Amino acid sequence: MKKNRAPDLTPIQIEAALETLDTWRGKLTWDLLLDKLEELWGYRYSRFTLSSYAKVADAFSLRKKSLSGTLPSTRGTPKDERVRAAVEQANRFKAKAERLEAENALLLEQFVTWASNAERKGVTMDVLNAPLGKPDRDRSKGAT
Repeated sequence: MKKNRAPDLTPIQIEAALETLDTWRGKLTWDLLLDKLEELWGYRYSRFTLSSYAKVADAFSLRKKSLSGTLPSTRGTPKDERVRAAVEQANRFKAKAERLEAENALLLEQFVTWASNAERKGVTMDVLNAPLGKPDRDRSKGAT
């Protein structure tokens, strides 16, 4: 019997995958991540498909590195549920901040590459910094 093909990943699903990685606790493997995402979406994607999105692949390796030195702690967790929720939220924000900082570093590196290539081709900074033209929204198509 032929398997149904999973639909293409949407930007919303990519963000959900990144959020899942930001909140991940314990051992992290591609199979475990794919299992969790299958629970969320109802479709099983392959590691190849998910890792073909640079944001997801980078977030996965960063989260894997950040979790590699941690052990699950059963001792020292707060008893008050509000405090536990606040700690969890702080941990989520910290993981997201680390991911966004790594993503920003990659974008800055890409910008430097583009600027160097543009300079080699004779494109000046004045040309690159020129404002974009405004769209002509006053006239409708076909009207003269």
